[in-house]
Amino acid sequence: MYRGFIFEHATLGKFCPVCDAGCFENFDSRGNTQIICPTCGKFILGSSASVFIAFHRGRKVNIGYKLSNFFRSISERAFGESDLFLFPVFSHDDLERVLDKPDPSVQEKLLMLLRYFASLSNYPGQAVELQPANDYPVLCAKNRAEVDFYVQALKEDGIISVYRALGREPDCTVTSQGWRELERAEQSGADSPNGFIAMWFDPTQNLASEAIKSAIATAGYHPIRIDEVEHVNRIDDEILAKIRQSRFLVADFTGQRHGVYFEAGFMLGLGRTVIWTCNKSDFDKVHFDTRQYNTIVYENTDELKTRLQFRIEAILGKGPIPA
Repeated sequence: MYRGFIFEHATLGKFCPVCDAGCFENFDSRGNTQIICPTCGKFILGSSASVFIAFHRGRKVNIGYKLSNFFRSISERAFGESDLFLFPVFSHDDLERVLDKPDPSVQEKLLMLLRYFASLSNYPGQAVELQPANDYPVLCAKNRAEVDFYVQALKEDGIISVYRALGREPDCTVTSQGWRELERAEQSGADSPNGFIAMWFDPTQNLASEAIKSAIATAGYHPIRIDEVEHVNRIDDEILAKIRQSRFLVADFTGQRHGVYFEAGFMLGLGRTVIWTCNKSDFDKVHFDTRQYNTIVYENTDELKTRLQFRIEAILGKGPIPA
């Protein structure tokens, strides 16, 4: 439905400032630009955002594919049939955060494409048409050749089947193996917006806990502390489930709690990022097996917040949640 709405309104003689596709464009008295684009989706650019895009395009810097991916992903997941006249508004700061994020990996792009095929399927077994000229932003691809590469890769892995009629774009069907892979990926936290906090839950650590939560949130992720999560499961089961659902873990070893060592090791076993922190007053007690890791040793909570935020952004980039 959303796709159809976009194409139906995209032939009014204007060109998208992000991708150059034919689009609907409207201006208001405050300098905002309303866009309906078959490639980027629908959105409103604040006046400073429009200037930001024009500046980078004037420098011949290729930022369009990342912005198209951002706008399109918001449109695809946030708007349904009842929301056709709602438009998200983006500022200069929003666009800067998008460009600060690293490009998705090849594996991430393959998963993005698989999720897109699944979202277009009304039922398992349905063939859906891929339109590479307009759909490349859903996987942050730079061009048609890159899209074709990922389609072929999913086909070779048995994730999708592809039928190409003469003169038509490919029809793709998610296979049973593809649905299983999608379910497995959804149960994993590899691309989750969550950051799990492992630390000593003691009143003396309240300020440190707030600093860690603030650093994670400012970096664009959702902080998870198990004692603040409502649940009915056994606490150890719930901890493991929440760690699996998180993209990274912050392990604060102040107080030398055995559970923190276990949770950090569990996350390492999943092959995901663990960020190590400890108050300087307690660092000499840290177990020697963990001293090989680059630990943030802090003297106060302001230092902890600042250094942890920078460490998260340096390793993972800005997260998807606005600060």
